[in-house]
Parts: sequence; structure tokens; C-alpha cells
Amino acid sequence: MTKWIAVILAVVAGALLALRYVPDLISVPDRTTEEQPVEATAAAPEQPLARFLEQASLSLALRSPELITYLGIADAVGASNDQLTPLSTAYEDADVALLDSVLAQLDAYDLSQVSASERLSARVYGWYLRDLRQAYVYSDHDYLVSTYFTSYPEDMEWFLVYVHPIETLDDATDYLSRLSQIDERFDELAERLGVSESINAVPPRFIMEEAASEIEAISTTPAQEMSYYVVFADKLSETTIPQSTQENMLEQARDIVQSEILPAYAELALLVSLIAERASDEIGVWKHVDGDAYYAECLRQYTTTSLSAEEIRALGLSEVARIQQEILSVASGLGHDGDLSIVELYDHLADTTGAVRGTETVERCEALLEDISTRVRPVFTHWPQEELIVVEGGEDAFFTSGSMDGSRPGMFFAPAGIESPVYSLPTLTYHEAIPGHFLQTAYAHEANIPEYRKDLGFTAYAEGWALYAERLAWELGAYEGDPEGNLGRLQDELFRAVRLVVDTGIHAFRWTYEEAVTYMRENTGLDEEYVRQEIDRYIVLPGQATSYKVGMLKVLELRERAQEALGDAFDLAEFHDVLLGQGDVPLDILEELVNGYIAERT
Repeated sequence: MTKWIAVILAVVAGALLALRYVPDLISVPDRTTEEQPVEATAAAPEQPLARFLEQASLSLALRSPELITYLGIADAVGASNDQLTPLSTAYEDADVALLDSVLAQLDAYDLSQVSASERLSARVYGWYLRDLRQAYVYSDHDYLVSTYFTSYPEDMEWFLVYVHPIETLDDATDYLSRLSQIDERFDELAERLGVSESINAVPPRFIMEEAASEIEAISTTPAQEMSYYVVFADKLSETTIPQSTQENMLEQARDIVQSEILPAYAELALLVSLIAERASDEIGVWKHVDGDAYYAECLRQYTTTSLSAEEIRALGLSEVARIQQEILSVASGLGHDGDLSIVELYDHLADTTGAVRGTETVERCEALLEDISTRVRPVFTHWPQEELIVVEGGEDAFFTSGSMDGSRPGMFFAPAGIESPVYSLPTLTYHEAIPGHFLQTAYAHEANIPEYRKDLGFTAYAEGWALYAERLAWELGAYEGDPEGNLGRLQDELFRAVRLVVDTGIHAFRWTYEEAVTYMRENTGLDEEYVRQEIDRYIVLPGQATSYKVGMLKVLELRERAQEALGDAFDLAEFHDVLLGQGDVPLDILEELVNGYIAERT
């Protein structure tokens, strides 16, 4: 997803609504009529706070049809799965008006007069909404087209291929409706790209050239070989829809792809190529109009802290030195030449442990998950019932949480499309799945918190937990008998520390592309091709890569504080319940929760 589209979906992904209240909810702006005025979301302070938050979250969720589908709640809220969210400035203006209304009403409540749990929900959700409101200030700074999977065309394709269900006739009809809207969304995308270019918010030339090439390649794909058609055909064949109806629907899909979607991709490819011709080679957002302010806001939102670029860079340099020393000490203890550089050490590990791809990658990840699940269960107060599957993904590894109705499991997309060093797979699996993102999100789904908070996403919290999860797996013996895997774990932690230096180097200190590549390659030992892919990511997602280490360090700081305060009374499972039991929260609120836990136990 593009960052501002991702912010919309992520924020209202927290707006999960209390389904029992849906039938009598407020009037919400029509999702397809941008000109319709936004109405107030609910009566203000005289309405109970909990009720107001539930209604407000529903109002916001209904602004994103894709979110409703992703959560699997369309039937429950009386919504449809047949629309794609407009990208127009008019639609965005309506979103902003709705947000302003919600925030004004929320601010009118006296939080000292409500229960502690309601006060916490109001603070967490309020923080989230203010983040979203501030993100709209800089929405035209975000890169809507790039080579990363957050690029709007790729994100939309991922949604329709992997998320939109095709199980019933209504599902299939909704899918065709969404296909027919792609060309309109691309027209709106073109307008937004023009606005961004006017403030110099354009990725560097080489990224736009590659993006144009990728989009053009899609535009020349035969209609019946395009993913939108192929996946639709495969899913239809598994339904009980009559064969004659399936054939008719496939003909409709082919016609839409041929006459609307392929031309839309061709037009977009031409536009992106023209923008590429005008683009500069500079890679940092400092080149934007108000670029420094935009980057500072990115850092604040991703880390949920007030850390400046200078402070984050200094933290990174300190952590890089510390972790490198630990790596060399561990490697020396295993008999490796003490004079090896970081690059030489990890090149040697890659050569000696080998690499896997395709189904072998998936099978190794599945075996790792079976082992780690047994190891970590004792340090959690309960184990979620949500299903987890490993999916044969492409070049990127990532996790998507299951739907709230249980119809879609949590999915770990293993990087089956590339050669992955064997020594790196354990840590990747622990980060993305167990005890990382899967356990974190599944825990939240079953937590005793309001529904609208169960899928909130604060990046520093989520990525901080996942990076902490890598270390937790090591502490619980997951790398016993696998010293190479442990060096892989340390490399991954080093990788996240290096990101603090590289991300700020690119966007605040005006590094060139080659400076960023050289620093990351020399200080992590990662393969150069992979490093270049990562640098491309940091260019188009400013600030996001800084959240991991900032979040992890806060979790470790809080654990150490609890251990010191509680001594023998410290219980790791209990501590993890404190960390995960309230779902995603900003780091300062997480600190308050841990301080409260310590106070109760002493």
C-alpha cells in the first residue's frame, strides 16, 4: 500500500466496531458520492463515551470498502464488498471533515469522569485518529507509485487476488464490480501524481523508470493471462456457482480486463515514464517542498516518539557498534577467523549453509513454526485459536493478520521467489509469525478490549514486538544446535540498527544512493542485491524502517525495569500479557501500562 492509503486502511483497521450495535448506527457519507456533505458522527458528550467510540469507529471504517472486506465484516455492518475507495482529493476532503468532527466530539469528553478502561481506549484511539489527521496534511508527499509493494497498482492487485473472497455468486459479482472501477481509480491516481510532482514529491528517476517498465509489462499481458482473470477463474472453479454462470462471468472479466484495465495500465505506464524523465536523482524527501517537516512527521508517526533524526542516527551508530562487537565475539567463539570482516563472515556463512527457494522455503518455515510454537507456549498466559498458514510468496516476506470473522487465517508470505540463505530463515519466521506478528495480532483479536481497537496498528509497537520476538526465541533455546542461525539473528538485529543510520542518512543528511548501499553492505554483510532492494524501500517509505529498533529497545527497557522491580516475583508470561493484552498502543502508553503492572505487583 502507498503510505497514505496504508494509513487510512491501518487507522480504520483499528476502527473495528462493536458489531452488536450496528443496526441503529449513525448516518454515514455515501462512499461513492464524494460531493455529499459529511454529517456529524454522533451526539457529543451526553452520549456515553464507549458508545460514541464504537459509532465513530464504524463511521470511519465505512469510508474504506477494502477494509470492510479485509476484516470480513460486510454482512455484519450492512456494507457491500463491491467498491474500491476513491483516491480523489474530494473524497480525501470528506475523510478529513469526518475526522475533524470525530476528534472535536472526542475532545469534549471529560476523561476524568470515565472508567480507567474507557479512558485508555479514548487515549489510544484518539492518538491514532490524530496521527491520521496529521498524515492527511502531508498526503501528497507520499509516493503512490514506486517499485515497492506499497505502490498503489501492486497493492490493489494484492487486495483483489489475495483478500477479496470468491465463494458465492455475490462475491463474484462484487469482484467484477471492483474490476470495472480500476480504470477510474487510475484516473484519480494520475491526478494525485500530478499534485505530488508539483511539490517535487517524486521518487528518484531510476525508481520511476523501473516502475514504468513494470506497469508497461503488465499492460501488454494477454487478458486471460492477467492475474485478475487467472485468479478469478481459479477461485470460480472451486465454487458451486453453475457452470454456465461461471462462463458468463469469466467472459465479463475478460472483457473488463481487455477493454478497461489493460488500457488503464498502458496510460499509467506512459504517465509514469514521463514523470521519470522529469525526475531528479536525489533520493531523500528533503528535496520536497516542506520535506524536512514531512520527514519529522514520518519519524514521529512511525516511532510514536519525539526523537529527532539526529537522535535516531546517534542511537543507530551506538547499536551498530555494540551488535557488531557481539557478532565478532560469537563468531570467534565458534572458531571463525577473528580477522574476518562482517561482510566476509556472512558471505562465508551463506556459502557453507546454502540457500533455498520455492516450496523448500515454505517447508522449512513450517517446520520452524512447529518447533517454536512448543518452545514459546509456556511464556504466554494463553494461546490464540486463530489459524496460521505459510503462503508461498514472492521476493518480499510479510505477514497479514486473519479476518475478524475467522474466514481468512493469518498468513505468513514466505519469500519463496528468491534464494534465501538457510541461516536467515529462523529469525525471519520468528519475526513474521511466532512469536512475532502472528502471535501479537492473534492475541489482540482475543483480548478483552473494544472491537475497534483489536486491529489498530502502531508501527513501533508492532515491529518492536516482532524484533523482541526474535531475541525471545533465542532466549528460549530455539537456536540450540544452530550457531549459524544465531549469527543470522544477530545479523538481523544489526540490520535494524543500521536502518536507523541509513534512513536518516537518506532523508535528513542527504546521502547519495551509493553511500547508503555501501554503508549497509559493509556494516551488515547482507548480499548487495538485497541491500539495494532495501535501500529502494527506505527511499519510498521514509521513516518506517526506524520503528523496529526504537520499539524493541523500549520493550527491553520495560522488561528490565519490571525484572529489577519485582525480582523473584517477575513472571515472563505475565509480563507478556501486559505487553500484548491491550493490543497495539503508542510506546509511552505501553510504558504506562508496564509501570502500572509493576505498581500493582509491589
